[in-house]
Amino acid sequence: MSSSSLYRRLYGIFTENQKVTIKLKTDKPKTTFLKSTKLTPKLTEKQELQTIINNFKKSSESPQFRRHNSNYQTAIRRLDNNSSAIEDILEHQKQYPEINNELFVSRLILLYGQAKMYEHARKLFDEMPNLKCQRTVYAFNALLEACVRAEKYDTVRELFQELPEELSIERDVVSYNTLIKALCKAGSLDSAVSVMEEMENQGIKPDKVTFNTLLNAYHDCKKFSEAEDLWVVMQKKNIVADLWSYNIRLRGLVANNQVNKAIELFEEMGKKDIIPNALSYNTMIKMFVDDRNLEEAKRWYEKMVENERYPDNATFGMLIHFACDKRVVDDMAEHSKLEDAKELVDLAKSYKRFRYVEDEIGSKIEILCVFYALQEWFMIISMQLKTKENK
Repeated sequence: MSSSSLYRRLYGIFTENQKVTIKLKTDKPKTTFLKSTKLTPKLTEKQELQTIINNFKKSSESPQFRRHNSNYQTAIRRLDNNSSAIEDILEHQKQYPEINNELFVSRLILLYGQAKMYEHARKLFDEMPNLKCQRTVYAFNALLEACVRAEKYDTVRELFQELPEELSIERDVVSYNTLIKALCKAGSLDSAVSVMEEMENQGIKPDKVTFNTLLNAYHDCKKFSEAEDLWVVMQKKNIVADLWSYNIRLRGLVANNQVNKAIELFEEMGKKDIIPNALSYNTMIKMFVDDRNLEEAKRWYEKMVENERYPDNATFGMLIHFACDKRVVDDMAEHSKLEDAKELVDLAKSYKRFRYVEDEIGSKIEILCVFYALQEWFMIISMQLKTKENK
């Protein structure tokens, strides 16, 4: 590839004036507590925390606000695992009429799980009859999932075995899938496979989620042969693979350095009307980045853009790091391309950030690039280039 071609291709990534605009889908309502919790630097940490709590409680007076779980998830993240504050805002919800609704209570149970507060999730589950809220397999599954999120994997198995009989609840496919996920996260793959066999014996058919969970676990453990065997079983049972299935398998092939098979699988997705997403393209780009093949990495990036799959932070992070790697620049310098190498370094130094636009709420979220983490690299590269030029 010519030096001028390399320069042109990299310019689109590194130039400071280029903005990558991504339209993000969001279910956020107009009523939100985010703007009202803009904090002044003069507040102490305790005052800031109380401001978030107070503003959330005020916002939750709106039925529209309470309908959107994203508002609650954002609050949990902002409270940064402060268990007393999280308990405060979630207990506050009991005064609203939705507390009689199993869906609403199950959401609160899951939020406790997100905050890794399993004991509170279990307490709320046990309180449901007193709150005049029915307790079916839906709430049971929410409790299991809260356990998984809280990383209480052994407790999931205990609940799965004991609660259904105690409460006259019949387990469904979601119940089994959640147990399988817990076992996979605990590293008990053999037990997870046994649960899939058990569910079939109980007349419950494994679905895509069942197989995807097991496929993902096999790949995480680098058990690629077992993953391929499971893929065959999946096809024999007429379980139609979805995008998640293909992305998991694609990642496994790349991790196992099976380049040709990865390309074939990617092409197969198109033939089966499965549209690759950013993760699919990033997996392919990573394969060639790891192989030190800048030309192919860039080709897949261009293919990604041509097919209107928006690059994300992971995409740019890989390409920028690779393109600015001292070995790439050194290779250009070794071939008497010092001017192009210096232009590349200068472009990288001028790059500052990517910009995302969230149209629905009209706010701009600026995400700092990996540029800052690579400053030391650029300094080293510049020094090496200067030394080579002086020679």
